[in-house]
Amino acid sequence: MHKFAHMVTTKLGLHFPPERLAELARKMAPLAKDAGWEELDGYLHWLMSQPLSLEQTKALALALTIGETYFLRDPKSYRAFQQHLLPKLLAAKGSDKSLKIWSAGCSSGEEPYSIAILLTRALADLADWKVTLLGTDINPQALERARCGTYSKWSFRNAPGWLMNYFTQLPDGNYQIEPHIRKMVRFAHLNLVDPGEKTWSQAQGMDFIFCRNVMLYFHPEQIRETVARLHAALNDGGWLFLGPTEVDHQALEGFTCLHCDGTLVLQKRPLPAKAQLSALSGPAVAAPSPFSAQLWSEGAEPGSARKDEAAAEAESPLERAFALYSAGNYEEAARMAMSTPASADKAEALALAARSYANIGRFDPARDCCEAAVALDRLSAPNHYLLSIILEQQGDGEGAVRSLRNALYVDHDFLLGWFALGNLCRQRGELREAEQSFANALRLLQRRDPHEVLPEAEGMTAGRLMQLISDIA
Repeated sequence: MHKFAHMVTTKLGLHFPPERLAELARKMAPLAKDAGWEELDGYLHWLMSQPLSLEQTKALALALTIGETYFLRDPKSYRAFQQHLLPKLLAAKGSDKSLKIWSAGCSSGEEPYSIAILLTRALADLADWKVTLLGTDINPQALERARCGTYSKWSFRNAPGWLMNYFTQLPDGNYQIEPHIRKMVRFAHLNLVDPGEKTWSQAQGMDFIFCRNVMLYFHPEQIRETVARLHAALNDGGWLFLGPTEVDHQALEGFTCLHCDGTLVLQKRPLPAKAQLSALSGPAVAAPSPFSAQLWSEGAEPGSARKDEAAAEAESPLERAFALYSAGNYEEAARMAMSTPASADKAEALALAARSYANIGRFDPARDCCEAAVALDRLSAPNHYLLSIILEQQGDGEGAVRSLRNALYVDHDFLLGWFALGNLCRQRGELREAEQSFANALRLLQRRDPHEVLPEAEGMTAGRLMQLISDIA
């Protein structure tokens, strides 16, 4: 199983560490049976004894990947795209009326079709534009569903009412996307970790790339190489959307990280001449646990000047600090929060300062502020949780676990605390405690609507978190 897991990482980019080998075996067992093998080991040896064919690679992708998506998922990213970044890019193009957008890891097509619909709403003269909208995925079955353009009600959860204007209801209760929208998108098979696939030649010169929640289970080395290829596929100044929890946005060389309308987005800047396109030369990019400390911006989001004005008009120092924080001005937010006079809000102000310092990578003052906030209000589970995040960033795993246990002592139903503790224990090899922590998180999630967006979870829904836990627990 270890050898086969290594092959899966090499061929597909999917990372199955020792604690996930049982999950890998469960997913491979049906394939072995379908291929006529009574023993899983014999089937795996056979697969590893020769180069994988395209059909075998597609079968593995179908068995091992999860295609969970729906229309207009992550509204913050779409709002940033439609209201801020697209107008900015179009203005910069001038007379050049060409636009290239790539949905990498498009699954059954909801994402590229969402983008196509937004373009029809944003561009009154769309007919005058040469639009290339490419959707790629490693899962051939998902691509077939995408080309059909037929969806059940489940694909429209949390969608606004106007979206249904672009669909026709069928007699069986499903919905067919309008032909003029379907014609805007071209779908193709692509394994993101295989630089030799021909589709890479089609995915060049892009203005926007959406590659969200695709690399959640990639090995760190595969993340580095894949992001480098995405960088090469973008035009200078082009934009890359990644999932909020799958990579460290600030560790990606060749990109400027911006906080735009509540979401993180990366803008391409040229790599140094010595950098290789096949891999990033910067720090290793690890796939962090969801709900790690919010990353800081290297630039202010569009509209931040208006938010700064709102900060100036706020009544109290703490209100001004929150307004500055929302505008992405973390340095000034921390300074303003620290100036809050001693009052009932002092613990809240110190916690805000801690978050602000953490967002710009200043973890020592972040820790000092957070510890002071905890000392003032020892019954605040979120503050203990925040301290655990900061301690983990500083490499103090013992302290991070201790703070999480304090948070759960204060509030035994603190969902994020159980999930974070499960991740930390799993990383430390404490598998029994990790299993119990994940079980507690699942117990709490079962009480929630699967469509509910969890607070402080960067847009992740309760249903998606349940799927993540089920995959790693």
